[in-house]
Amino acid sequence: MRTNPPPPSNPKNPAADKSKLAADKAKAKADKGKALMNELRAVTKETPGYGTGNYTLDLDEYELAGSSDLQLKLLSIFRSPQYKPPVLPNIALELTDLSKKQNVSYDDVVRVVEKDPMITASVLKLAQSPLYGGRPVQSLKDALNRLGIATLRDLVWQVVANMRLFRVRNYAPIMERMQLHATFTAYAARIIAQKAGIAAEHAFLCGLLHDIGWSGTLLAISENNSKPPEPKTLFAAIDKMHVEAGGAMAKLWGLSQEICTVIGNHHHLDKQRKPASVLVPVLCVAEHLADELGFGIEIKPDDGILRRDRIDANLDGRFDTAVGMLKLETKLDAIREAAAEAGQRIRKVDA
Repeated sequence: MRTNPPPPSNPKNPAADKSKLAADKAKAKADKGKALMNELRAVTKETPGYGTGNYTLDLDEYELAGSSDLQLKLLSIFRSPQYKPPVLPNIALELTDLSKKQNVSYDDVVRVVEKDPMITASVLKLAQSPLYGGRPVQSLKDALNRLGIATLRDLVWQVVANMRLFRVRNYAPIMERMQLHATFTAYAARIIAQKAGIAAEHAFLCGLLHDIGWSGTLLAISENNSKPPEPKTLFAAIDKMHVEAGGAMAKLWGLSQEICTVIGNHHHLDKQRKPASVLVPVLCVAEHLADELGFGIEIKPDDGILRRDRIDANLDGRFDTAVGMLKLETKLDAIREAAAEAGQRIRKVDA
């Protein structure tokens, strides 16, 4: 017996059918995401395969995970006993250790830096850039005579960071912006510490490395995924966990306790409590100036319209708290002027 095909579920309103189908698909996707994150939450150090990379997210799962769930997943990378940070040239760490010693000669410093000809060439180029007066530098000894050991160490770290920490395949545009932000924050932190009368030899390094948790996270994702997710999928989660990630990286590199403390606490500032380091409010002021002078890290949505939202932002009131802690109320104009001049020189070098 011949039968007629079943009529559509709602012949008078086909749009309603499409809407229901879309809703069903969205629900199925959400249910899958919940199931995935429940599975991940059940993973502990006792779970077979923990810390060996067995628990990873593919592209669809990154999109399924909510911000807080994704934050926990990304943190598990850095909390794993098997995690290893990006490999840095030995001369950066060796020079940092050498600069801590008394009675270090310029010859000692030159012998360390000359081990890497590529870094030596980049340091000499930077030493004669507008950032340091634009005058010719003939040799490392010449640079040391002009700048001193501590500043030359900072130059080496700036070169190393640009070579190794801000080069992440698949995320080049955001990393270029990160590099510019980190460079400005480093020079601004040095200016602020000097104007505040703080004997802080690590101000520049803390400014340069304060957001390494961002680059470390993106690097880990890029290396472990053939098709890494779009940055916008990750922004909210990384923004909340990059401080802990950066602190973990600094410790594994064997950086000084002060640097590790500042990187791991650079967003933790409360006017009711003493900061973990005097450099925490210094970085807070430096990042505020980065926003003011166009060196912040803005989020550009798909429509290309720049919003006020940005990552790594100061919370309301934190800048005023930092200014009060450092007693900078009468020095802000001079600091802004010096930071603006540094920003102009950075752009010339970056151009």
